Amino acid sequence: MSSHGLRDLRSVRCRGRRGASCRVTTKTSPLGRRAKLSCKVLSSAPGGSSEVHPEDDELAKLRSENAELRSAVARVLSQLSPEVQGRFNEQYSSLRTSAAAIGEELPAISLVGVLEGAPLPEEAQEEAAEPVNADISTGSPVEAPDEEISPLEPLDSATELPAAFEAATAGAQPEEASEPAEEAAPVAEEEKGWKLTPEGDAAVLQGDDDTVTFSFGSLVDKIKRNLTASASAFSGRKTSNAGLAAPLPPAPMPKAGLSGPSKGSSGQRRQAMSDERAESEGARSGGAKAGTVLVEHPDRSEEDIIARDTGAGAETDPLQPSTQATAGGDIEVDEEMAKEVSQYGGGQDNDPLQPPHSAADTAAGLEAAAASGRKELAQEKEQAEAGPSSSPADVLTPAAELVKGKEHWLYFVYPERPVAGADVAVYFNNNVSDILRERPRRQIHVKFNNWELEGENGCWFDLEQTDAPHDFGADWWRVVVKVPEDAFEMNYVFTDGEGATDDNQGQNYLTLLDSAMTAELWAERAMERLVAAEKKRKDEEAAAREAAEKEQREREETDDRTAAKQRALDLRDSVAYHRQGAVTRLERSPGQVAWYTVPEGLVPGKKAKLLYNASAGPLAFMAPLPSPPSIVLGHNGWLDTQEIIMDRATGVCEEGDWWAVEFDVFPDAAVINFVVKYYEHFDNNEGQDFKALVELDSALGGSLDDFQERKFEEIYRNLRQQRKELEDEWMRKESKRTEIRTVAKAKAMAVLRRQMKHVLFTEPAEIQAGKDVTIYYSPQDTPLAGCEDVYLSGGWNRWTHLKKFGPLKMTAPGEGEHFSATVTVPKNAHSIDFVLSNVPEGEGIYDNRGGLDYHLPVEGSELTPPGLHVVHIAVEMAPICKVGGLGDVVTALGRAVQELGHQVEVILPRYDFFLQSPLLGATQLEAEFDWGGTHIWVSTCVVQGLRCFFIEPANGFFAVNSVYGRSDDAMRFEFFNKAALEFLLQTGRQPDILHCHDWSTAGAAQAYWDSYHLYGLWRPKVVFTIHNAEYGLDRIGSAAYYSQRFTTVSPTYAFEIGGNPAIAAHSAKFMGIRNGIDVDIWDPENDELLPRPYNAESVVEGKAAARETLRYRLGLTGWGDKPLVGVVTRLTEQKGLHLIKHAAWRTLERGGQFVLLGSAPDPKIQAQFNALAASLGGENAHFAFSYDESLSHLIYAACDIIAVPSMFEPCGLTQLIAMRYGSVPVVRSTGGLRDTVFDVDLDKARAAWELEGSSDWERDGLDVTNGFAFEGTDGGALDYALNRALDAYYNDRAWFYGLAARIMRQDWSWNRPALDYIELYYQAMK
Repeated sequence: MSSHGLRDLRSVRCRGRRGASCRVTTKTSPLGRRAKLSCKVLSSAPGGSSEVHPEDDELAKLRSENAELRSAVARVLSQLSPEVQGRFNEQYSSLRTSAAAIGEELPAISLVGVLEGAPLPEEAQEEAAEPVNADISTGSPVEAPDEEISPLEPLDSATELPAAFEAATAGAQPEEASEPAEEAAPVAEEEKGWKLTPEGDAAVLQGDDDTVTFSFGSLVDKIKRNLTASASAFSGRKTSNAGLAAPLPPAPMPKAGLSGPSKGSSGQRRQAMSDERAESEGARSGGAKAGTVLVEHPDRSEEDIIARDTGAGAETDPLQPSTQATAGGDIEVDEEMAKEVSQYGGGQDNDPLQPPHSAADTAAGLEAAAASGRKELAQEKEQAEAGPSSSPADVLTPAAELVKGKEHWLYFVYPERPVAGADVAVYFNNNVSDILRERPRRQIHVKFNNWELEGENGCWFDLEQTDAPHDFGADWWRVVVKVPEDAFEMNYVFTDGEGATDDNQGQNYLTLLDSAMTAELWAERAMERLVAAEKKRKDEEAAAREAAEKEQREREETDDRTAAKQRALDLRDSVAYHRQGAVTRLERSPGQVAWYTVPEGLVPGKKAKLLYNASAGPLAFMAPLPSPPSIVLGHNGWLDTQEIIMDRATGVCEEGDWWAVEFDVFPDAAVINFVVKYYEHFDNNEGQDFKALVELDSALGGSLDDFQERKFEEIYRNLRQQRKELEDEWMRKESKRTEIRTVAKAKAMAVLRRQMKHVLFTEPAEIQAGKDVTIYYSPQDTPLAGCEDVYLSGGWNRWTHLKKFGPLKMTAPGEGEHFSATVTVPKNAHSIDFVLSNVPEGEGIYDNRGGLDYHLPVEGSELTPPGLHVVHIAVEMAPICKVGGLGDVVTALGRAVQELGHQVEVILPRYDFFLQSPLLGATQLEAEFDWGGTHIWVSTCVVQGLRCFFIEPANGFFAVNSVYGRSDDAMRFEFFNKAALEFLLQTGRQPDILHCHDWSTAGAAQAYWDSYHLYGLWRPKVVFTIHNAEYGLDRIGSAAYYSQRFTTVSPTYAFEIGGNPAIAAHSAKFMGIRNGIDVDIWDPENDELLPRPYNAESVVEGKAAARETLRYRLGLTGWGDKPLVGVVTRLTEQKGLHLIKHAAWRTLERGGQFVLLGSAPDPKIQAQFNALAASLGGENAHFAFSYDESLSHLIYAACDIIAVPSMFEPCGLTQLIAMRYGSVPVVRSTGGLRDTVFDVDLDKARAAWELEGSSDWERDGLDVTNGFAFEGTDGGALDYALNRALDAYYNDRAWFYGLAARIMRQDWSWNRPALDYIELYYQAMK
């Protein structure tokens, strides 16, 4: 027996209807050879020491049947050839040696092969030359066991032997058995075949000279309800039918939560069982040379077989017997069952002294029993096809009745075969569970159909204690669960709701159901369910969206009403205050009128006249006034003031110097405030101002309360109108943004298709669900180059769809190089997936994109592609903690991926400077836990549309006001990496992707695989991005090793650093993906920091306005037509400091203006630029050594040219932002600068291919170049590019502005990079 064979052992203990037991042990070779099986009868041999009571007729009948069974098997096995017997004994001896090494003793094998102590037929006894109890291989006698097992005693766990074998594999490793010898000469047909049915119709034994087949008889069908197996005493523990546990070491407690769905679906489990059975069938029908005993169930469904073998519902995987909750075939026989056996036992009465039937009688009885069994099987098959017919059991049956005899069971269900659509009661014996025995709470987590279906009442239930007796310390708890109509199996685990879980050692528990639904039918309808679930989800989302919008509208309406009421109240109080002392006519002294109004009571919204007597006040010394005075009017405390020239009044009866003015009373006025002005002289009522009373609307009651109500309605209408106008404006802008994004995304896909066209394309280009698509493939430049035939094999929805196609032989090209094949796209397909080969199947040449396969999107599907869950672990994020481009990438990439339907979250340290951020005002506590020797708080809020989590340890590691710059940065960030992983584990999150960034979070990759992947955080794969390889190369090398895919921020930079030993060793999973910019943040058409918005059509006017504002702000002269050159950068050696200085001198020398925004972390460098500013600063140059976000926006918009002369640049965002604002870039051709800026004179072909997917720019009439580039590192190289840019500005202004408009239209967003990253995520998951 091979060492592999030890792992493949199966053990089944079968207890017959009267209590006899036999253990059947099978061994399946790892190469799929025949199953070999040994059978040891565990009852006492006839004449043994077991006491027999005369009244026990069952025991006598059992022994009679058992004797016949042993005799028949012995007769056949005694005829095996010596070669076969020798090989068998060699393997069995090795097995005994292995078992002895771990303290297990296996019984010896007798001469006849397997049945020790069996009575031999006469011919066999004559042939036997050795004692019965002798080892065939040695001929030495073997001592019998000290104690014989009574057929009525409870048996040990039926899985003890396989458990021992499993452990033995680490010790003795027996050699592989040799191949079977040639088959012995066949016997005559009449001697070869035989069949024996022991009395009672409980079993059938038949065979020939090589094969013995043991089958359950029809009686089993009648008493199948009693075919139960005891559940484990705790997860993974096996027990005997008497409830005596055979302890195994308890499994370690899982770190988090419940176990997920079992590793294999029920369909896979049944398939494994079918495969095992088929292998045995093959051994039997293929003329097995070795003696083989096959144990078979009747011809029943696989569900029935599993039900009998699993008993109380524990999930059973035939491929993993050592981890199942029940022994494979323990059959409990009780007194009731014995009575049934007597009733259906073939007519034998209960008299043990009655002679046995004759052979003819026995044959007749067998035939009758077989006919009865066949009839019942046919009836049950019809019932199964018609659906469940079982009457629902009364699940409220008193617990005391149901738990009788099950005191040592862990759990059982009632009814034993629950019915779909009915209730099922689950009983749990708390005192038997080592895991939950001392816990304060007991719950069950239950779902159906391999954890895919949830019950209508949910999936979490509390168990309630029953009133069942506590015999043998039992403590029974119960819950009643409603089974869905379309369920075929029930999956469940027991838990305390706080992390302690009894889940059958990770295998979970399973009970098969009486249902019309089957695993196969459930799988066939999977896509229908997905479509229905998708529709339901969309309907629910639409309803939720509508409800949220309604709630938002109601909340806004309430807010507006509240604001209007408050403003009306404030106005009422103000009016009441200002109306104090208001009159319609003022007399300064008796008979001397200073002013009055016509009409006497002013009416809001009506015309009125005010007459003023200049001779009755401070202006009297000049009366009569030689020229008209003016009046300054306002209302309600000088609101909406205006100045009006007065006219000479006529028809006034009063004496004096009268002047008049007509005006419209303000609609909401309650008092008119005014003073009279004559040049520098005023009449202001001695500093108190005049107050003319306005009558409140008499139609509304004329009171202040009525005034307040009227003003409330008026203010409320105005607020609603203003809100609507703002919403309409936002909708207009958002609609335009969406249109622009849609066009840009469509173009990105079109460019990608054009770039693939020389190898692969489709007609139509956009594949539509429910329609045909023709795939064209050119094997040139692929692994299939030169192959005459090409075959297409594929599927849908990233291979998850049940439908597949191919292999299809593609049509050879009549013209050109492309083979073709047409397939019909399912309506519920959202992607088409395929590989190509030169053979239909089997060995050949395959083009599968290096193991990644081809995937093309499908439009119009009934299903939305399931989104990925991506978690970024980073120490920077724009705009809340941005230091360099890393922060921009985390935010913009996350937003772009999220817009494509995926879930994106970001984990960051919680720095102290966050406390001053206005963007983090809505932060809330998410979780807290103890880890790493400290307490950790995790808070959360949404930043730029992304859900962010902030790690705040009590040890103060991040109680700082900067991201970098401390001596302990490496240690702090390493702590953060592990704390982020601990947070995911503690909160039960299982993202698909962990995306780590740069050296600061490189350690998260190794920490995940070393400390978290095997301990609960099992799902994620790791993607790592290098933003700058100049820092932390050793950490970068570690992350490259531990990540599934790693990237850098541009293809050229990937080429430049790819030879580094830390990277080169893992180059197969390394690639460059260029960065993009967030076009919503950097948007000149909606930039509030600019003096006026502009786009490509208004670039000249927009940049002129920005230029004027910048010059005014920085004190630059506006005289002359001067080009403006800008630099926005950190002042480090990487950025080409000597070239920046050279650009400043050269720009001024050629009559331009120069602006620099940036600062140097190195004081020496800063001192150099301070000196440069002192030398060049003035009306044509300005140096701003600070970080100023608003000034950076203004510089990008105002400058005609932006210079980026970096020595190396992984990607660079400056040139991308500059082009977004219409500023022409002048760059050194390195890293990402080369991948994004294409020289107007040198790169027309490269630009056409990269930006438009065109292989011939002249043929297609394309010029999409966008800047000026140089390659050297000296001033002369820079002059080559800068001078050409300045010449274009001076010599051909129209062309230069045309270039500015062209680069504004180019898409430098994350549209294309996001698609590349999503594909990279899927690659990492493979």
